[in-house]
Amino acid sequence: MTSIHDESDSAPGPRSHEQIAELFKIASREADAIRRLSGCVEQLQQAQEAKHTLATLSPCEIRGAIELRRLREAT
Repeated sequence: MTSIHDESDSAPGPRSHEQIAELFKIASREADAIRRLSGCVEQLQQAQEAKHTLATLSPCEIRGAIELRRLREAT
């Protein structure tokens, strides 16, 4: 991860063109980071919903689903 802070940042002053270019590069990645984070949050919500639903199933339903998974993995 790139950091934009170092010891020279403690006092305001002019920045080099390279430093400014790096700031633009970092800022340009914001939309992609938000998109990826949103996808992760959606996956987490789906996993939590699935776990909640699984917790409501009867032992018979769970055994049947486990057997089906086992059969599918065998083929």
